[in-house]
Amino acid sequence: MADTEHMSRRTLTWSGVAVALVALAALGWYFIAVGLDRADKLASVIGALVGLLGLGLAVYGAVSSPPEAVSSPSGEAEPEAGDVHNEISGTVHGNAVQARDIEGGITFGAPRPHRAQDTD
Repeated sequence: MADTEHMSRRTLTWSGVAVALVALAALGWYFIAVGLDRADKLASVIGALVGLLGLGLAVYGAVSSPPEAVSSPSGEAEPEAGDVHNEISGTVHGNAVQARDIEGGITFGAPRPHRAQDTD
C-alpha cells in the first residue's frame, strides 16, 4: 500500500508541475499579445491574488489539526513533540550522554593521575 501511496504522490507532483508549466506558457503568450503595460497591471493583480491565496493556505495549515503520530519501521509509535526518545545501538567505547535541557556540567569522574608506574 505504501508503494501505491508513493506512486500517487509522485503522479500528483508531476501533474502539478505540468499544469504550472502550461499556465506559465499561456500567461507568457497572453502577456505578449496584450502588450507590456496591460500585462504589467494584470501581473500585479494576479500576484496579489496568489499571495493572498498562499497566506490563506499557510494560516489553514497552521490551525488545522495536528498530524497523527508517525510509526517507526519497527511498528512502534514515534514519541510526540516535546518527548525524548534516545537510543544507542552498536558498541560504545567510553562514556555516552543522551539528554535534553541540561543545566550545568556533566562529570563522569575525575581524571586518573599520571604515574610513572602505569607506563611500564
